[in-house]
Amino acid sequence: MPDQDYSAITDIVVSPHFDDGVLSATSALRAGHSTLLITVCGGVPTENHEESHEEWDRLCGFESGPAAAEGRAAEDRAAAAVAGNSVMHLPVPDAPYRSGFPSEMVVSALAGLIRPHVRRDVRLWIPVGIGDHPDHVGTRDAVLAAVAGTDADCPLIFYADCPYAFGSGWDAPDAERPTADQWEPQLATLAHLVDGASPRIARLDDPTMRLKIAMLRCHASQLAGLAVDHPHFLAWEGPLRQEVFWSTSASIPALEPTPRSSA
Repeated sequence: MPDQDYSAITDIVVSPHFDDGVLSATSALRAGHSTLLITVCGGVPTENHEESHEEWDRLCGFESGPAAAEGRAAEDRAAAAVAGNSVMHLPVPDAPYRSGFPSEMVVSALAGLIRPHVRRDVRLWIPVGIGDHPDHVGTRDAVLAAVAGTDADCPLIFYADCPYAFGSGWDAPDAERPTADQWEPQLATLAHLVDGASPRIARLDDPTMRLKIAMLRCHASQLAGLAVDHPHFLAWEGPLRQEVFWSTSASIPALEPTPRSSA
Protein backbone atom coordinates (compact mmCIF):
# COMPACT_ATOMS: atom_id res chain seq x y z
CA MET A 1 0.00 0.00 0.00
CA PRO A 2 1.34 3.47 -0.83
CA ASP A 3 2.51 5.68 2.01
CA GLN A 4 -0.77 7.54 2.46
CA ASP A 5 -2.89 8.29 5.50
CA TYR A 6 -6.14 6.33 5.24
CA SER A 7 -7.11 6.83 8.89
CA ALA A 8 -9.96 9.19 7.98
CA ILE A 9 -11.63 6.83 5.50
CA THR A 10 -15.41 6.65 5.85
CA ASP A 11 -16.14 4.57 2.72
CA ILE A 12 -14.38 1.90 0.66
CA VAL A 13 -15.83 1.30 -2.79
CA VAL A 14 -14.62 -1.86 -4.55
CA SER A 15 -15.07 -1.57 -8.29
CA PRO A 16 -14.55 -4.50 -10.70
CA HIS A 17 -13.46 -2.16 -13.52
CA PHE A 18 -12.27 1.42 -13.70
CA ASP A 19 -15.71 2.97 -14.27
CA ASP A 20 -18.01 0.67 -12.26
CA GLY A 21 -17.80 2.58 -9.00
CA VAL A 22 -18.82 5.84 -10.67
CA LEU A 23 -21.57 4.20 -12.73
CA SER A 24 -23.16 2.48 -9.75
CA ALA A 25 -22.15 4.16 -6.48
CA THR A 26 -21.46 7.87 -6.87
CA SER A 27 -23.43 8.17 -3.63
CA ALA A 28 -20.29 6.96 -1.86
CA LEU A 29 -17.82 8.92 -4.00
CA ARG A 30 -19.35 12.36 -3.60
CA ALA A 31 -17.35 15.24 -2.21
CA GLY A 32 -17.40 15.42 1.57
CA HIS A 33 -16.70 11.72 2.04
CA SER A 34 -13.22 10.33 2.60
CA THR A 35 -13.43 7.48 0.13
CA LEU A 36 -10.95 4.86 -1.04
CA LEU A 37 -11.85 3.55 -4.50
CA ILE A 38 -10.27 0.17 -5.26
CA THR A 39 -10.37 -1.09 -8.86
CA VAL A 40 -9.81 -4.84 -8.97
CA CYS A 41 -9.25 -5.28 -12.72
CA GLY A 42 -6.69 -2.50 -12.95
CA GLY A 43 -3.77 -4.43 -14.44
CA VAL A 44 -2.03 -4.29 -17.81
CA PRO A 45 -2.55 -7.43 -19.94
CA THR A 46 0.32 -9.52 -21.23
CA GLU A 47 1.12 -9.53 -24.92
CA ASN A 48 -0.24 -13.03 -25.54
CA HIS A 49 -3.75 -11.76 -24.64
CA GLU A 50 -3.36 -8.41 -26.36
CA GLU A 51 -5.70 -8.99 -29.31
CA SER A 52 -8.63 -10.63 -27.50
CA HIS A 53 -10.58 -7.42 -26.82
CA GLU A 54 -9.56 -5.58 -29.95
CA GLU A 55 -13.02 -4.53 -31.19
CA TRP A 56 -14.09 -2.88 -27.93
CA ASP A 57 -10.68 -1.26 -27.42
CA ARG A 58 -10.75 0.29 -30.89
CA LEU A 59 -14.30 1.50 -30.39
CA CYS A 60 -13.01 3.22 -27.27
CA GLY A 61 -10.05 4.74 -29.12
CA PHE A 62 -7.20 2.41 -28.11
CA GLU A 63 -4.86 0.43 -30.35
CA SER A 64 -4.14 -2.42 -27.94
CA GLY A 65 -5.01 -4.00 -24.61
CA PRO A 66 -2.02 -2.53 -22.77
CA ALA A 67 -2.78 0.93 -24.17
CA ALA A 68 -6.40 0.56 -23.03
CA ALA A 69 -5.42 -0.48 -19.51
CA GLU A 70 -2.93 2.35 -19.11
CA GLY A 71 -5.29 4.93 -20.59
CA ARG A 72 -8.22 3.82 -18.49
CA ALA A 73 -6.11 3.85 -15.31
CA ALA A 74 -5.24 7.48 -16.03
CA GLU A 75 -8.94 8.22 -16.59
CA ASP A 76 -9.76 6.61 -13.25
CA ARG A 77 -7.20 8.71 -11.41
CA ALA A 78 -8.62 11.85 -13.04
CA ALA A 79 -12.18 10.88 -12.09
CA ALA A 80 -11.15 10.19 -8.49
CA ALA A 81 -9.43 13.57 -8.32
CA VAL A 82 -12.68 15.32 -9.27
CA ALA A 83 -14.29 14.06 -6.06
CA GLY A 84 -11.13 14.05 -3.94
CA ASN A 85 -11.13 10.25 -3.61
CA SER A 86 -8.09 8.06 -3.02
CA VAL A 87 -7.66 5.37 -5.65
CA MET A 88 -5.85 2.04 -5.90
CA HIS A 89 -5.59 -0.44 -8.78
CA LEU A 90 -4.93 -4.15 -8.34
CA PRO A 91 -2.69 -5.79 -11.00
CA VAL A 92 -5.48 -7.94 -12.48
CA PRO A 93 -6.14 -7.60 -16.23
CA ASP A 94 -9.69 -7.27 -17.55
CA ALA A 95 -11.50 -10.58 -18.22
CA PRO A 96 -10.77 -10.85 -21.96
CA TYR A 97 -7.03 -10.69 -21.25
CA ARG A 98 -6.69 -13.60 -18.85
CA SER A 99 -7.89 -17.13 -18.13
CA GLY A 100 -10.23 -17.29 -15.13
CA PHE A 101 -10.66 -14.91 -12.23
CA PRO A 102 -7.61 -15.04 -9.89
CA SER A 103 -9.67 -15.38 -6.73
CA GLU A 104 -6.89 -16.35 -4.33
CA MET A 105 -4.68 -13.42 -5.29
CA VAL A 106 -7.56 -10.92 -5.22
CA VAL A 107 -8.77 -12.13 -1.81
CA SER A 108 -5.27 -11.75 -0.39
CA ALA A 109 -4.79 -8.27 -1.85
CA LEU A 110 -8.21 -7.05 -0.72
CA ALA A 111 -7.73 -8.46 2.76
CA GLY A 112 -4.57 -6.40 3.13
CA LEU A 113 -6.31 -3.25 1.92
CA ILE A 114 -9.68 -3.60 3.63
CA ARG A 115 -9.17 -5.44 6.92
CA PRO A 116 -7.28 -2.57 8.63
CA HIS A 117 -10.39 -0.40 8.11
CA VAL A 118 -13.13 -2.87 9.06
CA ARG A 119 -15.05 -1.07 11.78
CA ARG A 120 -18.58 0.18 12.38
CA ASP A 121 -17.96 3.69 11.03
CA VAL A 122 -16.50 2.59 7.69
CA ARG A 123 -18.89 1.46 4.97
CA LEU A 124 -17.82 -1.12 2.41
CA TRP A 125 -19.49 -0.92 -1.02
CA ILE A 126 -19.39 -3.91 -3.38
CA PRO A 127 -21.26 -5.07 -6.51
CA VAL A 128 -24.24 -7.42 -6.38
CA GLY A 129 -23.09 -9.15 -9.57
CA ILE A 130 -26.04 -8.19 -11.80
CA GLY A 131 -25.00 -8.89 -15.38
CA ASP A 132 -23.30 -12.13 -14.33
CA HIS A 133 -19.95 -10.75 -15.50
CA PRO A 134 -17.10 -12.90 -14.14
CA ASP A 135 -15.22 -9.82 -12.93
CA HIS A 136 -18.26 -8.49 -11.03
CA VAL A 137 -19.20 -11.82 -9.46
CA GLY A 138 -15.54 -12.58 -8.74
CA THR A 139 -15.02 -9.19 -7.11
CA ARG A 140 -18.10 -9.60 -4.92
CA ASP A 141 -17.06 -13.05 -3.72
CA ALA A 142 -13.46 -11.98 -3.18
CA VAL A 143 -14.47 -9.04 -0.96
CA LEU A 144 -16.73 -11.24 1.15
CA ALA A 145 -13.97 -13.83 1.52
CA ALA A 146 -11.44 -11.12 2.38
CA VAL A 147 -13.48 -9.76 5.29
CA ALA A 148 -15.20 -12.94 6.47
CA GLY A 149 -14.59 -13.69 10.12
CA THR A 150 -13.29 -10.25 11.06
CA ASP A 151 -13.88 -9.31 14.67
CA ALA A 152 -15.57 -5.98 13.96
CA ASP A 153 -18.95 -5.64 12.30
CA CYS A 154 -18.71 -3.92 8.96
CA PRO A 155 -21.57 -1.97 7.37
CA LEU A 156 -21.75 -3.64 3.98
CA ILE A 157 -23.58 -2.04 1.05
CA PHE A 158 -24.22 -3.97 -2.17
CA TYR A 159 -24.77 -1.80 -5.22
CA ALA A 160 -26.80 -2.68 -8.32
CA ASP A 161 -24.33 -3.04 -11.18
CA CYS A 162 -24.90 -0.44 -13.91
CA PRO A 163 -25.61 -0.43 -16.79
CA TYR A 164 -26.72 -4.08 -16.53
CA ALA A 165 -29.22 -3.29 -13.77
CA PHE A 166 -31.14 -0.69 -15.79
CA GLY A 167 -30.64 -2.03 -19.32
CA SER A 168 -34.31 -3.04 -19.58
CA GLY A 169 -35.50 -0.22 -17.30
CA TRP A 170 -35.09 0.09 -13.55
CA ASP A 171 -38.62 -1.15 -12.89
CA ALA A 172 -38.65 -4.05 -15.36
CA PRO A 173 -39.58 -7.44 -13.87
CA ASP A 174 -36.89 -10.08 -14.08
CA ALA A 175 -38.89 -11.98 -16.69
CA GLU A 176 -38.42 -9.05 -19.09
CA ARG A 177 -34.67 -8.79 -18.53
CA PRO A 178 -32.02 -10.82 -20.39
CA THR A 179 -31.07 -13.87 -18.33
CA ALA A 180 -27.63 -12.47 -17.43
CA ASP A 181 -29.13 -9.16 -16.26
CA GLN A 182 -31.75 -10.63 -13.94
CA TRP A 183 -31.47 -9.47 -10.35
CA GLU A 184 -32.95 -12.39 -8.43
CA PRO A 185 -30.25 -15.04 -9.06
CA GLN A 186 -27.52 -12.78 -7.67
CA LEU A 187 -29.64 -11.53 -4.76
CA ALA A 188 -30.48 -15.14 -3.90
CA THR A 189 -26.76 -15.80 -3.48
CA LEU A 190 -26.70 -12.99 -0.92
CA ALA A 191 -29.90 -13.99 0.89
CA HIS A 192 -27.95 -14.70 4.10
CA LEU A 193 -26.83 -11.06 4.14
CA VAL A 194 -29.56 -8.90 2.60
CA ASP A 195 -33.28 -8.76 2.03
CA GLY A 196 -33.40 -8.76 -1.74
CA ALA A 197 -37.01 -7.58 -1.73
CA SER A 198 -36.15 -4.36 0.11
CA PRO A 199 -33.68 -2.31 -1.91
CA ARG A 200 -32.82 1.26 -1.03
CA ILE A 201 -33.51 3.45 -4.06
CA ALA A 202 -31.54 6.68 -4.21
CA ARG A 203 -32.36 9.50 -6.61
CA LEU A 204 -29.24 11.63 -6.86
CA ASP A 205 -29.63 15.27 -5.93
CA ASP A 206 -28.40 17.89 -8.39
CA PRO A 207 -24.87 18.34 -6.93
CA THR A 208 -24.27 14.57 -6.86
CA MET A 209 -25.61 14.18 -10.41
CA ARG A 210 -23.28 16.94 -11.60
CA LEU A 211 -20.40 15.15 -9.91
CA LYS A 212 -21.38 11.83 -11.51
CA ILE A 213 -21.45 13.33 -14.99
CA ALA A 214 -18.13 15.10 -14.41
CA MET A 215 -16.50 11.87 -13.22
CA LEU A 216 -17.95 9.86 -16.11
CA ARG A 217 -16.63 12.40 -18.58
CA CYS A 218 -13.18 11.62 -17.20
CA HIS A 219 -13.85 8.05 -18.35
CA ALA A 220 -14.24 9.44 -21.86
CA SER A 221 -12.93 6.34 -23.64
CA GLN A 222 -15.86 4.26 -22.43
CA LEU A 223 -18.66 6.66 -23.31
CA ALA A 224 -18.67 5.84 -27.04
CA GLY A 225 -18.99 2.13 -26.34
CA LEU A 226 -21.66 2.53 -23.67
CA ALA A 227 -23.66 4.90 -25.86
CA VAL A 228 -24.15 2.14 -28.45
CA ASP A 229 -26.70 0.42 -26.19
CA HIS A 230 -27.58 3.51 -24.13
CA PRO A 231 -27.69 6.48 -26.53
CA HIS A 232 -28.86 8.93 -23.87
CA PHE A 233 -26.30 7.72 -21.39
CA LEU A 234 -25.50 11.06 -19.75
CA ALA A 235 -29.03 12.51 -19.87
CA TRP A 236 -29.71 14.66 -16.80
CA GLU A 237 -32.89 12.73 -15.98
CA GLY A 238 -31.66 9.43 -17.45
CA PRO A 239 -31.23 6.08 -15.67
CA LEU A 240 -27.92 7.10 -14.10
CA ARG A 241 -29.85 9.54 -11.90
CA GLN A 242 -30.90 6.52 -9.83
CA GLU A 243 -28.75 4.17 -7.77
CA VAL A 244 -29.97 1.06 -5.94
CA PHE A 245 -28.45 -0.53 -2.85
CA TRP A 246 -28.98 -3.30 -0.33
CA SER A 247 -27.48 -2.91 3.14
CA THR A 248 -26.40 -5.19 5.95
CA SER A 249 -24.56 -4.52 9.17
CA ALA A 250 -24.28 -8.13 10.20
CA SER A 251 -21.00 -9.91 10.74
CA ILE A 252 -19.94 -11.45 7.47
CA PRO A 253 -19.84 -15.24 7.48
CA ALA A 254 -17.84 -17.27 5.02
CA LEU A 255 -19.43 -17.38 1.56
CA GLU A 256 -19.48 -20.48 -0.56
CA PRO A 257 -17.45 -19.56 -3.64
CA THR A 258 -19.28 -19.04 -6.91
CA PRO A 259 -17.79 -21.72 -9.21
CA ARG A 260 -17.27 -19.45 -12.19
CA SER A 261 -15.37 -16.90 -10.10
CA SER A 262 -12.78 -19.33 -8.80
CA ALA A 263 -9.32 -19.40 -10.28
